[in-house]
Amino acid sequence: MADQKVKQPGKGRIAAIDQARGYAILGMIFVNVLGHFDCMPWMFKHHHEGFSYADHIAPLFIFIVGMGFRLSFTRRVERDGLWRARRDALRRYLILCALGLLYGFFDLRVSVWDALLDIGLAGVLALPFMHLGMAARLAAGAALLALYQTAFSCTSYGTWIMGHSINGGPLGPLSWAFMLLAGTVAWDLFATARPRRIILGCLAGTLLFSAAGWALRAEWPGLKPLWPFSQYGMTAPYPLYATGLCFLTVLAFYLACDRCKLRFPQLTVLGYNPLVVYILQAILALLASLAVPNTAPRLIAFLTFLTVYTTCYGTAFWLFRAGRIIKV
Repeated sequence: MADQKVKQPGKGRIAAIDQARGYAILGMIFVNVLGHFDCMPWMFKHHHEGFSYADHIAPLFIFIVGMGFRLSFTRRVERDGLWRARRDALRRYLILCALGLLYGFFDLRVSVWDALLDIGLAGVLALPFMHLGMAARLAAGAALLALYQTAFSCTSYGTWIMGHSINGGPLGPLSWAFMLLAGTVAWDLFATARPRRIILGCLAGTLLFSAAGWALRAEWPGLKPLWPFSQYGMTAPYPLYATGLCFLTVLAFYLACDRCKLRFPQLTVLGYNPLVVYILQAILALLASLAVPNTAPRLIAFLTFLTVYTTCYGTAFWLFRAGRIIKV
């Protein structure tokens, strides 16, 4: 990992991406801490079936990773050439995989299949297609998603995942790679710097992917049963519907931050060092779950959240004021 001293966000950046990244980090802290407590509403927790607020956060984070991946990769290709850009990206995503294995204590059945390893493997899967056009990247993502759904539906893998693992388990990165590649398409829209194309493109992505998620969820008599929305199982309706919400979310931040010039300072700070804040909040959320029983009342739950959030924000603010980004 590298510690780089850089200028704080300025006029050359797309504010929507920075702000949406900070929102995703805030959402992670919120659901990872409060989702532990029994007193919290259904929407703050992950479930084997259904799409809650908590189920929206991880897809948004990996979607924004895809936007940043496309941005950095195209710049590296212009500067260093395709093969060197691929080498550097592969190194980065393999390091994320290693961090994910460490965070999960090498528990290859359950614990490692969290955001870091899923992002790392999804980045590796997406890398061969990163230099291709928008349609080719979408087609590649759809093929990876179809491959996962085939394994889920046509083998015993789906039954095993729903009972024994999380986030799709070892094959889950096939589904996560779809959302990452969809994020690269969103970056192509933003890179045009044409407001009409950004707005219409994000609206089209919202409607297309959300509708596809609902359509694939439905039972098709004689063809397939009902497929659940499930972050545990990563069945196709979940990443499709989540991708539609991701397009809608970045569009909302674009309208608020780039068109109306609004800024949310806390989101700016949280999104400045996403890797550091993610690792810190994951550790603190784990410690909190061990120290505070899940039957605690709401006051204790919110005080626990406030403690974790304050620690994460304080660390992020210190790095932000120092102008330092720690990344792989």
